[in-house]
Amino acid sequence: MRKHLYVLPLLLLSMHAAMAQGIKEAPADKALMYFLRPSGLGALINFSFFDSAQVIGRFNGEKYMLYECAPGPHIFWARSENKSFISGHLEAGKVYFIEAQPQMGGIKAGVALVQVDPADTKRMERLLKFINKRKPRTFTQEELTELSTDLDDVLRRGMKELQTMRSNGDIIPVIDNNKHIVVPAPATL
Repeated sequence: MRKHLYVLPLLLLSMHAAMAQGIKEAPADKALMYFLRPSGLGALINFSFFDSAQVIGRFNGEKYMLYECAPGPHIFWARSENKSFISGHLEAGKVYFIEAQPQMGGIKAGVALVQVDPADTKRMERLLKFINKRKPRTFTQEELTELSTDLDDVLRRGMKELQTMRSNGDIIPVIDNNKHIVVPAPATL
């Protein structure tokens, strides 16, 4: 029985290290967000992503993007036929995973932002395969400026909807700071 007590922490540590392969390390002074869309449902429909009143990206199909941000409070949201919000107080040096899940909509696919728990090894293995098969979708400052212009009205309506939700006492899902990973820096020789 004692042997098992020593083996279990080593096993969990090695599983964590194996899962972290292919996952980028967060800068020491930033939080790193993975926004993942691994489902092909509604693949032609763009999901637009925001950090409060800032456009951070837009993509369709089975893709993902990385977003480095300052630690502290954030409201992330995505827009398709609907809007989905998730808030959190992020911590520096941590990597968080948010899955943009397509939902059946009336006219086009809707979206739901859901935090992924890295302790869910089966789900993380699936997402790690997804990440390793693709390069992240990146955006130049010019592309983000153009998106901001294109989505100006969407942004205003989204922030107004968030304000209404807060004043109505609606519950906005919260990012759990216990559901993150810290990717160890590669060993140097």
